[in-house]
Amino acid sequence: MESGKINIAIVEDNGVARLNLRNHLLEMGFSDVGCYSHGRELKPVLRQRHFDLILMDFHLGLHKNGVEVVNELQKEGLLKPSTSVVFVTSDRMPMIVGQIVDVHPDALVLKPYTIKNLERTLSGCIRLNQYLRPVLKLMDQDQYQQALDRLNVMLENNPNPKIHTSMIKLKARLLIKLSRFKEAARIYEQILEGSDKVIWARWGLIQCTNLAGETEKSEEMLESMLGTHLTNDKACEWLTRINIDKEDYDKAELYIDKIKDGELSLSAARLKAHLYQAQDRMDDAIALLEKKRESNRNIREKFIEISLDLARCYLTLAESKPENERPKQLQVARFLIGSAGRNLHGQEMDIKRNVLTALAALMEGDTEKARELLSAEGGRDAEQMDIATPSDAVNAWHGLGEQATASELLHELEQRLKGLPDENEKTVSNLMMHKNQTALGDKKSRALTFNKQGLEFYVKDEFAQAIDLFYQAYLLFPAEAAFSVNLLQSMVEAGQAEHKKASIESLLNELSGQNLSKANAERVTDIREKIRKQKLI
Repeated sequence: MESGKINIAIVEDNGVARLNLRNHLLEMGFSDVGCYSHGRELKPVLRQRHFDLILMDFHLGLHKNGVEVVNELQKEGLLKPSTSVVFVTSDRMPMIVGQIVDVHPDALVLKPYTIKNLERTLSGCIRLNQYLRPVLKLMDQDQYQQALDRLNVMLENNPNPKIHTSMIKLKARLLIKLSRFKEAARIYEQILEGSDKVIWARWGLIQCTNLAGETEKSEEMLESMLGTHLTNDKACEWLTRINIDKEDYDKAELYIDKIKDGELSLSAARLKAHLYQAQDRMDDAIALLEKKRESNRNIREKFIEISLDLARCYLTLAESKPENERPKQLQVARFLIGSAGRNLHGQEMDIKRNVLTALAALMEGDTEKARELLSAEGGRDAEQMDIATPSDAVNAWHGLGEQATASELLHELEQRLKGLPDENEKTVSNLMMHKNQTALGDKKSRALTFNKQGLEFYVKDEFAQAIDLFYQAYLLFPAEAAFSVNLLQSMVEAGQAEHKKASIESLLNELSGQNLSKANAERVTDIREKIRKQKLI
């Protein structure tokens, strides 16, 4: 691809450096170059368009650093595999370089750089991206098996030994996506047989070993990564997560305590705070977050995120107290929510503020206010929320007695967590989600209740209510044919081809692959005839 057809985004907080970098790119022949001073400027643009390459500075002034921006973009599905990421930094500290390497950029350019060096680096990244484009585009569409098949063919015919390592690295990533962990582990082992100093291969092997269920083996490898600047903190965080999953909270705390509070990343600080909460040590969680909040006072985005985490702590504290002892905690929570909202605007922030304020209103007995806040735009849509908010929304809707909405949001949260790249965030969200599941009850009981309520509306020909209740039962147990058939039949009776993420066509396809009882098979046959007559598909 010609350089003039390649679009590039520059993320650099220093205006002069940003302009110089843009001018260098224009001199190289790149004509489509967007400039952004921080991640929050880039994010809405990525929702609208695709960039072939992002040049990311590490230090972004009073905003999240480049690694945190990349993690956030990956978490929200805005950074596609076909986009190359090149980091630019003057910081040579092992801890900083280690953080950059952990997000697997295509290249790292150290300042001061020469134009020739920059051009050579970008040209190499673009050539590799173009060569692998058929594979990367399939990955953009989550077609991982097709991507792997295509990559294997390319590996057999690869004429360039210089890019072999990059292709093998990509193959291991695809195998992990396909849950073929032992095959991926073998790739990393072969690389380490050549040199045991390849850090990314060591992390990859640990990941595969852990995902394959060989927890003790992965813990042994992680223990060997402790004590060095480049790997210590990441190994400590990983060992903490493993022990949280095992509910061995004391051991988890031993590992997270190996990282000084001042050196905890934002996600690690949240992990430690939730570990304290799992041990019923809310005062320790609040103290840690308050210290972290104060140290990030000049970094607005981090300051706001920590403020909202603190607000959640005070809301949880208020919930545990008798109603007449709640005002103090609720007052602090409202102050934190309000200050966060004043300093940052946008739909995502509005939804967070509304949901948390609704929880406070519920604890004050003001259900009317809570319903009004939750009924605002985005209050029922998990896709418009960041990863922490659906859990809060589940609690709020459950508090209002809206079990169907709470259950659907919980299902959406469960689905999002499966693909979440930030492992600390995933562990924190799982801890929050576990509380939701405890409050709502087990899936089977909820599904049976929704199905029963749906039948009551169905026999009265109140199809709108029946369809949504059958849909909730179907979400909880899609393999239970009776729930799928009930949903399908009510949609056909109502002449409704789609409901949320279900459609008549998709339900028929799912049912055709299931072993149906005689009664359900006969029902599906009758439904198919009605669909044919009504021409619903």
